[in-house]
Amino acid sequence: MNLARPASRFGLMLVAITLYSAGCHRPPQTPGSTDRSPVTSAVEDSGLDWFEDVTPRTGIDFTYRNGEDIEPPHLSILESLGGGVALIDYDGDGLLDVFLPGGGYFDGPNKTLIQGHPSRLFRNLGEFRFQDVTAEAGLATLAHDAPWFYTHGAAVADYDLDGWPDLLVTGWGRVALFRNVSDQSGKRRFVDVTSDVGLDQGITWTTSAAWADLDGDGRPDLYLCQYVDWSFANHPTDCNYDGKTRDVCPPKKFSGLKHKVFHNRPNGRFEDVSDSAGLAPGGPHASKGLGVIAVDVNLDGKPDLYVANDTVPNFLYVNRSTPGTIRLEEMGSLSSTAYDGHGGPNGSMGVDAGDPDGSGLPWLWTTNYESELHALYKNRSTPKSVRFVYYSQASGIGALGQKFVGWGTGFIDFDHDGWEDLLIVNGHAIRYPTGTTRRQRPVLMKNHQGKFKIISERGGSYFHSEHLARGIALGDLDNDGTTDVVISHMNEPVTVLRGVPHPGKNWLGIQLADDRHRDLVGTRVILQADGRSQHRFAKGGGSYASAPDRRFVFGLGSVDRIDQVRVVWPDGSEQTWSNLAVNRYHKLSRNSSPLP
Repeated sequence: MNLARPASRFGLMLVAITLYSAGCHRPPQTPGSTDRSPVTSAVEDSGLDWFEDVTPRTGIDFTYRNGEDIEPPHLSILESLGGGVALIDYDGDGLLDVFLPGGGYFDGPNKTLIQGHPSRLFRNLGEFRFQDVTAEAGLATLAHDAPWFYTHGAAVADYDLDGWPDLLVTGWGRVALFRNVSDQSGKRRFVDVTSDVGLDQGITWTTSAAWADLDGDGRPDLYLCQYVDWSFANHPTDCNYDGKTRDVCPPKKFSGLKHKVFHNRPNGRFEDVSDSAGLAPGGPHASKGLGVIAVDVNLDGKPDLYVANDTVPNFLYVNRSTPGTIRLEEMGSLSSTAYDGHGGPNGSMGVDAGDPDGSGLPWLWTTNYESELHALYKNRSTPKSVRFVYYSQASGIGALGQKFVGWGTGFIDFDHDGWEDLLIVNGHAIRYPTGTTRRQRPVLMKNHQGKFKIISERGGSYFHSEHLARGIALGDLDNDGTTDVVISHMNEPVTVLRGVPHPGKNWLGIQLADDRHRDLVGTRVILQADGRSQHRFAKGGGSYASAPDRRFVFGLGSVDRIDQVRVVWPDGSEQTWSNLAVNRYHKLSRNSSPLP
């Protein structure tokens, strides 16, 4: 932000697979190969739009509010960040529920008391119908009936390894961690355990977060992006962009805050190890974090962290941890992921990782500010060397131009052709932009074997209108194999887009599991079908301040059978499954027993 189809009540049943193999059948393609043979050739595009706006029928009627409606306006940088979306099957019924941070407002005699709007949880009832269950799920207030704080983002993980997903919420002045528990009637609800686990100290202003087991003990550790040292005691009022109209001040007016990493200890508490882990300091020209993705960039089994910073160099923390000790080596500059193709820092917000060319390595992707290209970094790493190449122009991303201010984003194979496409939502960060509009259209880009082309006109009605968008979460809300989208805006209702299935487009869904509920970020999944391998990566964080569906959907086009799925777990062990039926989800479990 450089301020300069109908499902049943339980959805489709997951097919639990327990066939175990010791990895004796390796696919012929290895990471680094570039087989680009298409998965599909016979299926033609039906001409249908790829997404349908189904918001009115969902019952999700909610707006993130940032407090900008006061008079006279504060025009504070706090108002510019907006909020995200979290998809979480909190009740275990097989359908993804939707959590939405609420934002905040300004109160008190001088309107300088920062307060929070309540966040909301909507339970998925199937058939794109949702019910507000905020109160019964224990999310109406925080611990001791305290009101909500000014919120931004959310992240999901089973932090206590009990088999149920827990919820973390970020924002101004603090975070909140909610443990997913069962009440006396057997219903699931959330309990605020922030102070109980030690996450109530040393936090100033958090934006995005990522969960990942950094030291290999099975418990997910927590990385928190922190932004800048703004407060009403440090609130410049002399900023403008046209020489006369007062506006939100840029992040360059502030010092960046040091980010945080918390070690998830066996005693149920989190230890702040930011210093000993090797996190970079904050300062006028450092930090200012807005987005983070945890993914194994060099395929050594350890999840690394790529961090999108605002107007200053991005971070790439390569994981050097050992059991019981978290160590991170910052290699943004050395790996060529800190800057753009001209060697300058960008105003980066959203972030994701994917394999757009079928190489078997996760590329890194960030959305950036106006007058900057969004950045795509091609991965050329090995287990012993971390190296990327700036690839925005070569991939066709440059065709987007430089008028957008990009936020929520993600790789998504929306057309099931086996190549990961891109979706981006946009909206300006300042109140009165001069070079473009404040509200902006979203962008849909189709991947042609590593080359991207804008096809937003086929995205549906939402893509033909302008919005002040922030976070998005990608996920299959009705379990039909097509990816749906939930989008949070600023002072505009949330939008729900249904992915439209196209005739003849086959797919295979994978949900990873562990018999002891250990964290699986860093896992690789390789699907072989029709002479080609597709690669997916278990990730933490991503998009902007949001938590997506963690299942994998592999597009198969006209292919109606797969050869095998190979899973490489973070500890290096492998399992292989064959004869998985297409057009359904399969649950693949680590350390499962052979069939009798």
